[in-house]
Amino acid sequence: MGKTNDILDKVEPVTSEAVRDVVTSSLPKFTKVQLVQSKKYVHRRDALSALLEDNKTYSFTEVDEILKKFEGGKA
Repeated sequence: MGKTNDILDKVEPVTSEAVRDVVTSSLPKFTKVQLVQSKKYVHRRDALSALLEDNKTYSFTEVDEILKKFEGGKA
């Protein structure tokens, strides 16, 4: 049990935000035009056109969070 405590003393805590950043950084990203034209968001095209920036790329997770905030949900 002594070895376990030694290891745990050396491990730095990780926030959920840090984990999310690492996971989302490896996801594919798409432009506003690609997302607006995608089948996935066919019923959300107007909202995406208004909410997304032209010169930025987004993962599906990021877009879903933006839409959820727009709809008044918690993201």
